[in-house]
Amino acid sequence: MTQANQERLTPLRHLVTVVVFMLAACMLTYLIPPIQSLRPWIPSEEDVPIVRLFKRWGEIPAFAGHGGSYRATAGEGSGTKRLAEAVGETVAANLGTKPIIAPPRAAEEEIAIEPAEYSGISVQIEDPTGRGMRAFYEALERTARGDEGAITRVGHYGDSSIATDLITSTVRQNLQARFGDAGHGFVLAAKGFIPYKHRGVVQSSNPEAWELREVVRRQDRHGRYGYGGVQSTAMRGSWARIGTARRGAVGKKASRFDIFFEQQPRGGKFSVRVDREDREIVSTKADLPGDGVFSIEVPDGPHSIELRYQRGGPVSFYGVVMERDGPGVVYDSLGLVGARANRLLNFDETHIRRQLEQRGTNLIVLGFGGNEASDDRTEQMFYEDYMKVLRRMRQGREDLACLVFAPLDQARRTRGRIRTLPTIPLIVAAQRRAATDSGCAFYDTWRAMGGEDAMRRWYKARPRLAMGDFRHATPAGYEIIGNMFYKAILAGFARYLSKAPSTTVPASTDPSTPSAEPADASDSLDSVDSTDSPDGGIPSSSAESNTSPKR
Repeated sequence: MTQANQERLTPLRHLVTVVVFMLAACMLTYLIPPIQSLRPWIPSEEDVPIVRLFKRWGEIPAFAGHGGSYRATAGEGSGTKRLAEAVGETVAANLGTKPIIAPPRAAEEEIAIEPAEYSGISVQIEDPTGRGMRAFYEALERTARGDEGAITRVGHYGDSSIATDLITSTVRQNLQARFGDAGHGFVLAAKGFIPYKHRGVVQSSNPEAWELREVVRRQDRHGRYGYGGVQSTAMRGSWARIGTARRGAVGKKASRFDIFFEQQPRGGKFSVRVDREDREIVSTKADLPGDGVFSIEVPDGPHSIELRYQRGGPVSFYGVVMERDGPGVVYDSLGLVGARANRLLNFDETHIRRQLEQRGTNLIVLGFGGNEASDDRTEQMFYEDYMKVLRRMRQGREDLACLVFAPLDQARRTRGRIRTLPTIPLIVAAQRRAATDSGCAFYDTWRAMGGEDAMRRWYKARPRLAMGDFRHATPAGYEIIGNMFYKAILAGFARYLSKAPSTTVPASTDPSTPSAEPADASDSLDSVDSTDSPDGGIPSSSAESNTSPKR
């Protein structure tokens, strides 16, 4: 063999040597037990090596308004059957369903919720003490009875799964179709650059002219973030427009705008204009720090308002409410991307109580746990966090109903298989205990989805119900959760009307609920790392008055 031929073969020999070495190294992982975790593939894995490299990457999580729509195949014969085979009949039955609209009720007739209205659910609201939902059901009864001006208000706090306003918009539309449309409810005055979007409302602003302080990041030393957990401070040239929806069955009309803002000794002035009418100047200056509300009443119909900074000192908005006179329901979506439940402890205690009172909230729903799933904590630590949060938010008020809304299944791909994170059963068990011990209700979202490894089944379903990060649902998945929760509310209301005992699922009988772990001393708000949480890495944006001025 000539020297030229040998030189040409040298790179090939090197390549063969490398391949043989790599194959030998792989074989050793099957022969030596201590290094078996390095095996490139095991028979139980769903994907074989190399093939998985050519599979499509997972989708971007559908948080804060991102994520497309879907074509509902539920209700289309074979599509319904395939979906039911993948995720179960109960889950499949709640895709594409619409609420049953009750016929007009005569004044002398009793309020009735027919079983057909809440059929197709396997998980109901747990309220063993009867105190969790009583105040809400009493308000809803007045609304259902058609009492003049009877508005039932819900404030649903949560992480990115709530910030999409997909679960909450589904519940909102269903409740308003069933009991009356009392308006869209609360929205932030301006969102700056944070991921934030509401369905059924028109909203715009110049984000660069607003400075935001978020309760999630403890950015206000006084803890005055407003009802929605985000304080929007207007700077010179800032403006924001908020209006009723142009399309859809609900949210297209308003008869009142309530502007929530911070009062302070150095407060400046802002202007507000309804539709194309003249501007009105509002001062936020007060002798002592407090929380103000400026209300504008308009003829019931489509409207918009424009807020502009005018002059003087700082002007900080908490948000804007669009409502109608009622009777009806308002469902406020209060999503906080990146939030853990214990971030609500950053609220000043007096301030958040006053905000909930000014808003007239009948029920608060706390829907957290997705971000906590990444934390290395015990069940007892989660439990202690939730006890503190529930005390801070409810503050012993029996006229304020409260419900803990368990997280969606949270999963991770390990060795090619999609598995529920081990912290999820701990979080759900801790939430159930804390809710019961605080006199609040509990809804097991995780079990409603299917429990252990539900995210895997939802991801493989068609239409796809879970995103490729295995921490968020698709719009179709969020719709299913919203429909199941709405039906659970109706089922609980039906029991209330019949005065029947509330359904409860004891933790000891729930196969998905493990026993509590030993307590751990650490409960610091900032002691956990959010890098691996579903909302980790999302960038941040850089009340004492009893009267509401009327226009």
